[in-house]
Amino acid sequence: MSVLQRVRERVGGSVVPALEEADAAVLLALTAQPAPELILTLRAAHMSTHPGEVAFPGGRRDREDRDLIHTALRESHEEIALDPACVEVVGALRGRTSRFGVRVCPVVAVVPADLQLEPNRAELDEVYRIPLAHFLLRENLRIDRVLHQGREMDVPWYPWGERQVWGLTAVMLLDLLEAAFDFHVELRR
Repeated sequence: MSVLQRVRERVGGSVVPALEEADAAVLLALTAQPAPELILTLRAAHMSTHPGEVAFPGGRRDREDRDLIHTALRESHEEIALDPACVEVVGALRGRTSRFGVRVCPVVAVVPADLQLEPNRAELDEVYRIPLAHFLLRENLRIDRVLHQGREMDVPWYPWGERQVWGLTAVMLLDLLEAAFDFHVELRR
């Protein structure tokens, strides 16, 4: 079974939460090719929230959004010029809450491998394509134990060149890896 078949089989058909159950949605977009890549962004250094961090495309829901899939697709179009018509939505993973209390719905999708994506310079500095295989190698995963609001928690992260995929982005990525590939990591949350 191919990597994408496995993602479709194991994540497909999952229920997308109701609009009011999340404040934001992100798109975990995999490229349609034998060795899929995951699309990630680098938030612009001038942004007031999460500057210079690697993140999935996506953002806060708008009043006009029909559902959380629409939120993820609209935000991805705004941020990286991803045409929603090119996106095959597979399903959603369980929602997560950021350290700032923002409830986020991760939407899993497949996109054509040859898409030309452009970062919206008002929000992003770069668009990355990182091989999914990089994240499936346990030796690439790092876990730091930190003290947050008086309690210890594990913060997963992956090095990627000079950047790090960490925090909530890494947690949602691990949720995808567990759902599709039984890649289980025990995290203190």
